[in-house]
Amino acid sequence: MNGAAATDAGGAARAARGAERWTIFILLLLYTLAYLDRQVITLLIEPIRRDLGVGDVEMGFLQGMGFTLFFALAGPFLGWMVDRYRRRLIIWAGVSFWSLCTAACGLADTYGELLIARFGVGAGEAALLPAAYSIISDLVEKSRLSRAMATFSLGAIAGGALSFALGGAIIGLVARYGGAVLPLIGPVQPWQLVFLSIGAIGLPLATLVWAIHEPERRRSGGVPGSVSAGGMDHFRRHWRFYALHIAGFSLMCMITAAHVAWKATVLIRDYHWRVETIGWSMGLLSLICGAIGMYGSGVLADWLFRRGWRDAHVRIYIFALPVMAAAAALAYSGQSIWLTLAGFAVLGLGSPFIAVAAAALQLTTPPERRGLVSAVFLMVYNLVGFGLGPAAVALVSKLLFGEQGDIASAMAITFVAVTPLAMLCFALAGKPMREAAAAIAGTEEARGETTG
Repeated sequence: MNGAAATDAGGAARAARGAERWTIFILLLLYTLAYLDRQVITLLIEPIRRDLGVGDVEMGFLQGMGFTLFFALAGPFLGWMVDRYRRRLIIWAGVSFWSLCTAACGLADTYGELLIARFGVGAGEAALLPAAYSIISDLVEKSRLSRAMATFSLGAIAGGALSFALGGAIIGLVARYGGAVLPLIGPVQPWQLVFLSIGAIGLPLATLVWAIHEPERRRSGGVPGSVSAGGMDHFRRHWRFYALHIAGFSLMCMITAAHVAWKATVLIRDYHWRVETIGWSMGLLSLICGAIGMYGSGVLADWLFRRGWRDAHVRIYIFALPVMAAAAALAYSGQSIWLTLAGFAVLGLGSPFIAVAAAALQLTTPPERRGLVSAVFLMVYNLVGFGLGPAAVALVSKLLFGEQGDIASAMAITFVAVTPLAMLCFALAGKPMREAAAAIAGTEEARGETTG
């Protein structure tokens, strides 16, 4: 290769890497918005309960199944669309719709109205992840895929932190100045203003998706734009991996989602913390520990995968889960606030596992089926995790401790009980994952693709 050709090749590589970084950054911003919309309700449980006259079980359903039911129903159809149509358009429509529904949460005067608006938020958010995973997996080399997924998934950490910080700040500001009256709407409660503010942010942010690069789809048949029948043969041969992967990560989501949903309530009830204090402190803790955990898990999975550990993405959590269960038991023991915060920090490091789970699917799935597979995974993951997790803890609290309940003890019991089941799924998934990853790698080598 002569000097001019080498210069051109180097320039093209730099341009491609720049487009890759820009695309992941924009998708990260939209994922931040998604988690902000989804998770801010965890800080608003007590004022919503008071104003709408509902209990913990109803709030558990609102946080969980109220979001995930329509997320799950919309997911497979949207995943099917992701594999066939323009992914940027699907993302734009989803972000715009869920932002309007978030604003509608702020207009709700009854529990039923709030629940219907949350259904809409869930349906809209179902568009983002399958499309984003598909774009990133077409854009990034396999050797860097887990790290790229982790970078994108930092949006969940940033959104969760923002939900505490922004929600607490707005509630504190409105409380300090005695309420808010909005043009055309009239008086609103602080929690309603939080939803309205976040919904208004989302509509202009949705347009950022038109500034990203949508890469050409990789196809296992070698023909751009085709959907081969070979993908279904692959699923029939490797169904054990998909079943165990989805079951393990869904159970893990069940306990971590319950922790996220109820930790603010525990701080308010057991330690009498103010909402504003929870906002900045939990926001900061979530941001620091979550970012380290999310990015660190992606880097670790890539490092192990490059060194031949083709089941690294599930093996990691066989060792991480017992540590997390011990941290949860200590955090929710009620012995001291410092022990609780230390336990929350450990859980913050271990809970951001979605990037590793998603990367495992991209590495073991034919390219033309990744949108649908991601959507099915997210459907079950959210139904079991976010749908059942918060409500299960509320139900355990009511059954074991009566109407007054004990959310902290119920949280510890649920976490310790579910952990062995998730560990068993991951232990059994190791060999099937190695076989599925080898099958995909063999197909790519046969048609001369580089796997990085």
